[in-house]
Amino acid sequence: MSTKAIMRVRECQLAPLKIWVIVVALNGAWLCDSARAEQIETVAQVARRIDARLRQMENIAANDTATALAQSFLTDLDLLKRQSVMVFGEREKRLQDRSDNLRRGIASWSTDAVGNSARRRIVLADMRRAWAEMKSQWPTEALEILPPLWSCPMHSELIESAAGTCPVCGMPLEPMYVTQPRLSPDPIIRAAIFPKIPLQVGRKADVRLRLVFNEDGRPVQLSDLEEAHTRKIHLLIIEASETDYHHEHPEPAGQGEYSFSFTPARPGIYRVWVDLKPVLTHIQQYSTTDISTAGGVRSADPPKDEPENRHAEIDGYNFDLSFDRPVIREKETAAGNLHITAPDGAACKHLEVVMGAFGHFVGFCEDFVTVLHVHPVQPITLTQDSIGGPDLPFYFRSIQPGTVRLFTQVKIAGKDFFPRFVVKIQPLRDVAAE
Repeated sequence: MSTKAIMRVRECQLAPLKIWVIVVALNGAWLCDSARAEQIETVAQVARRIDARLRQMENIAANDTATALAQSFLTDLDLLKRQSVMVFGEREKRLQDRSDNLRRGIASWSTDAVGNSARRRIVLADMRRAWAEMKSQWPTEALEILPPLWSCPMHSELIESAAGTCPVCGMPLEPMYVTQPRLSPDPIIRAAIFPKIPLQVGRKADVRLRLVFNEDGRPVQLSDLEEAHTRKIHLLIIEASETDYHHEHPEPAGQGEYSFSFTPARPGIYRVWVDLKPVLTHIQQYSTTDISTAGGVRSADPPKDEPENRHAEIDGYNFDLSFDRPVIREKETAAGNLHITAPDGAACKHLEVVMGAFGHFVGFCEDFVTVLHVHPVQPITLTQDSIGGPDLPFYFRSIQPGTVRLFTQVKIAGKDFFPRFVVKIQPLRDVAAE
């Protein structure tokens, strides 16, 4: 790995959460030649092979060999088209134009230039020019051969050099190819909320969500988003006291607009974190927007001295939270567990699957800006008929000290439960004083 590439990986590991990385995620296995079946490749690897194919074409004399080589060449161009996420705007148009020229050259070479050396030289010269212009449309880093890197789909700031599971949430790491940092603190999609009528406490509210791209104001369609935990859009909604929490999934309702409903339980301002994974980046992002109940008076902030609470009871069910250490410090990963007891005192072993898991954990820090999204460790593949419990093991980490209001979502007998916990995170500097 080059020095430049090493520094870029370190930037991603040490920078705050608000640094985003443009990646080409290698989430599938693409077929190239039969000898390369199931191989996962980067833009740079495919480009190197195309360079070699152009050299081969100088000496091919048999038509049957030429046909096979031309077909492999076209397959590689198809691969590159799928990996053009790093190319935008006019560059994307030029890339497509040069690719079309190269395809025409391949067809000409395989049909009438193989046995004609003079014609072959002319066709190959045109193909090399088209290919050089194609390569110039990608960022330089995309054409560098780098070892594969792995990252968590929910915690993209974590980058590992080998496959495994995320140390924060336990999800399987996905392969990725880092090409360049994007140092903008803003997500690429912005959100706005429009209720049909002013929100009223205790009344179901019908709301519209509008999503547009920051760059050009283009409406965001479902096809512009990747699925994460069975849904393409997750809404994490909570009011300013971090007491009333809702998790909603809006449905398409027009060009870039989506509808949902929820019933606010407290007066004041509600913040909506729109959890998205754009196709353009393959990276999870949060867009935030606020909505308020009638009058717009903000409810009281959560008390700074709210005591830690690791127990909750709802409808006779008891929810008990525990960690593998007595003190949790910022930027440290702690193993946690949620144990659920049924109203009859027995262990609750009938948790149902909700959004592809037996439970979801969402934590809100006291700055009302930072959100933590965690999932239980589940090594097995779940179906909608799977049953779990009474324990939900998970990994937890906060990037800052202070109080975290942690909500769990589980489903029992068709009903969603949202127990609330209060977790205290101590600063790292206390370690030296102990």
